[in-house]
Amino acid sequence: MDRIQPRTPAGPRFTPRELPEGGDVAAYVARGVSSAGFRFQARVTVHAPAAVVAARINPAVGIVEAIDDHSCMLTTGADSVKTVAVYLGLLDADFTVSEPPELVEQLQKLTDRYHRACTTAAT
Repeated sequence: MDRIQPRTPAGPRFTPRELPEGGDVAAYVARGVSSAGFRFQARVTVHAPAAVVAARINPAVGIVEAIDDHSCMLTTGADSVKTVAVYLGLLDADFTVSEPPELVEQLQKLTDRYHRACTTAAT
C-alpha cells in the first residue's frame, strides 16, 4: 500500500454532450425512468386536463404532457399490455390509444368481457 500512487486524470473523462429536451435534464431523466424499464410502452391521449391526470399518475409510472386545457398525452408502460389496459381504466377519464396496437386489442377484449358481464347481470 505504501508504494501505490493514485493517477490523476489528465483531461476530461468523457465528452460532454448537448442537454436533452431543451436543457430540461429533470424531464429527460423522468421520461427515461418512467418508461424505459417497461416491456410494453404506451402513448395515450387522455381527455382530461393534465393537472387532473398528473394527480392520478405516479411520476415513476408515467409522464403527463398537456396538449390543451382539456386533454393531455400520457406516456406510460408496464410489464404486460394487460396491466396497462387495466390501469387506463382506473384513470376515470376517456382516452384514445396512440400506440401500441396490442393495447388496442387488449382493450377490445376487456370491452367485450365487461359488456358480457353487464348483459348477463341484467337478465
